[in-house]
Amino acid sequence: MNPFYRKPKPETMKNNREIARTQYKEEMEWLKDNLGILSKTKNKFMIEMYTILVSGGRKITPKMADAIKNGIERCKNNPKFNPLLQTEVKAKLQPILEKIAMVERLAEQKNDKALGFIQNVKEYVKNNYRVTKKQMEALNKVYKRCSEDLFKDE
Repeated sequence: MNPFYRKPKPETMKNNREIARTQYKEEMEWLKDNLGILSKTKNKFMIEMYTILVSGGRKITPKMADAIKNGIERCKNNPKFNPLLQTEVKAKLQPILEKIAMVERLAEQKNDKALGFIQNVKEYVKNNYRVTKKQMEALNKVYKRCSEDLFKDE
């Protein structure tokens, strides 16, 4: 804590809270509803902005207001925060997860060294609702290696 920091007076904090309640009502409601998800995803900035809005410890500057609105919009477009998007993205990712499971079974049968990698990719896809191009390329390499090995044993 800065030794030269002076805490605002209670009247100032009350005034800041009233301004926040009137001007940023929708933002405060959304932040309150999604506070658990924000803390689970470790979005410290949005949590800090919510505490400032609720406590009135600081005045909300126009730059802060823009940052809050942009952060909320970004979160609304993220499947982690939006249940409608979440179901849509899960439906899109279902075939990919099935392919990952198939490659995982092949790797288990062959006792392949990439088994841990496949499990990490599977967890990543489930948690972040997306798969990168490089991950798919690597999974394809593992699939080719494991499927070639199937015919060598005969």
